[in-house]
Amino acid sequence: MTRRLRLALLPVLLGGAARAAALQPMFARQDAAFGVLLLGEEWDQDWRQSLAAMAKKLAPQFPFEYAAGQADVKTIQAAVDRLQGAGVKKLVVVPLFLDSNAPILEQTRFLFGIRKEPSQKFLNAPNGRAGAAVLRRVSTKLPVVVTSALDDDPVVVDILADRARSLSHHPEAEAVVLVGLAPDLNPAEPRPLGRNLAAAPLNAENEYLQTLSGLAERVRAKGGFKSARAAVLQPEALNQSERDRHVESLRKLVRSLALTQRVLVIPHAMTSRVASPLMRNALEGSFARYLDKGLLPDDRIISWIGAAARRGAALPDMRVYKSSDQEMPSGFPPLRTRPFGSRP
Repeated sequence: MTRRLRLALLPVLLGGAARAAALQPMFARQDAAFGVLLLGEEWDQDWRQSLAAMAKKLAPQFPFEYAAGQADVKTIQAAVDRLQGAGVKKLVVVPLFLDSNAPILEQTRFLFGIRKEPSQKFLNAPNGRAGAAVLRRVSTKLPVVVTSALDDDPVVVDILADRARSLSHHPEAEAVVLVGLAPDLNPAEPRPLGRNLAAAPLNAENEYLQTLSGLAERVRAKGGFKSARAAVLQPEALNQSERDRHVESLRKLVRSLALTQRVLVIPHAMTSRVASPLMRNALEGSFARYLDKGLLPDDRIISWIGAAARRGAALPDMRVYKSSDQEMPSGFPPLRTRPFGSRP
């Protein structure tokens, strides 16, 4: 069989909400020790460019599939079936997401039988999918390992530091502001802003802000910058005032830093498709330089995927709950849903 890479991307609509894509099998490989299912969420030019490079470099090493979307069991099941058809002995799921605590990854662990119940945070988030009385798990007899997301891996620090240096002239007189997009999980509950985390419960946004703060400090040290801060925007908050408060908090932070330092704003995002319009709007009129580029495309991410896959292949089966269906637990609140990326 010719070892010619066949890359076929099939965009489909997930429940009328988010788009998804699946990578067709690259080439047959019988009795492979493990196969890799890469999960991602966004779908734009940077993702397409990056996915083509990933397939070219990773598919010769192990059977490789890609599924994008809002933890949709049908899309993921189709990718798993293709890997099983390639004869793999173990399934290693590598989530190409920024944060292992993201609600979508909680739901992914349910789908693969690692957690008992569906993720209430995912199902009840603004971009959550409408639930039925029964939620299916992924069906497979293979051992399954779900690895961690990017989190604060050194590769993320390296890429972000390079992004900041691309804007820099005199790092010893510059401040780096790392800005991410936080999920909205409970719009009725007010969120503290800034870095005063001790007074607030450790919800998903605060956990993410802690990760961002740690990353920002490591970027500062690596690049030799004078200072570093972290901030979040909340584009999916159902409450407009909640979104506005985060925007104003970022503007105040940048204005304050700009009094004594040159300010460089770097997005903590996989791609700039969603982040850039929001951040440019938030920074309008401020004295700051903004980089319109996410972590992708970058070959270091491809190396990270390969390393994560091999580490995962050495781990034992993580599945605990192997039934195909799971009844919705009692006490789950009614789901509120709206199309991904829409505004109320």
